[in-house]
Amino acid sequence: MGSAHRTERGGSSATLAWLVACSPLALAWLVDTGPDRFAGTSFVALSGLGWLVVASMPRALGTAGRESSKGLEIAAFSLFLPPIAAAVGLDLAQGASTGRTLTLALGVAVAVLILGDAACRAARDERSARAHALGWFALVAGAPLAFYALEIGGGPFLGRAPLWIEWLARASPLGAAAANARDVTLSLHVSWGLPAVLLVMAGLPSLRTRRSGVEDEP
Repeated sequence: MGSAHRTERGGSSATLAWLVACSPLALAWLVDTGPDRFAGTSFVALSGLGWLVVASMPRALGTAGRESSKGLEIAAFSLFLPPIAAAVGLDLAQGASTGRTLTLALGVAVAVLILGDAACRAARDERSARAHALGWFALVAGAPLAFYALEIGGGPFLGRAPLWIEWLARASPLGAAAANARDVTLSLHVSWGLPAVLLVMAGLPSLRTRRSGVEDEP
């Protein structure tokens, strides 16, 4: 019974992620106002941004089944491939270079795999889930949200966002996707802090699990 509930929740998450990834493509189809209607917006970055949010979010405790969870992760990633392939075509049609577009698509796919696996492993016990949730909020979602809130919402009144918030935002996978969504003709922006954030997020569940095992020993 529990496995069936986990499968149902996992299937719903995969469907939601697919819809989020497809939403920029649907918007592109609806907004048909001429050859410059997209204004150079990167659909690879936009589709990847939505998928990254859903795939990396902390999950309910106990939703990490063994075989079923792995199968759902593979199925969810497979659902991601068609919309990202369509997004690659749209970016190339707008004049984006092949190297930039394929590098961005590959980077998004790797980040989805790493963050999705970390979220899955963290849901196995309470300590890992708590550590992953804190890390996700601080390094993945919180920093870019704070940066854009200060830059766009508070910019006229508060001035430029602090440099450390800007650095964390650029190092976040979500922040990197947002930074590369503005203009497909610009060079790809990748912060050297991005691999560090991915490594930290991938290691958090294992670190907390090992600590838990040591503390539980008599």
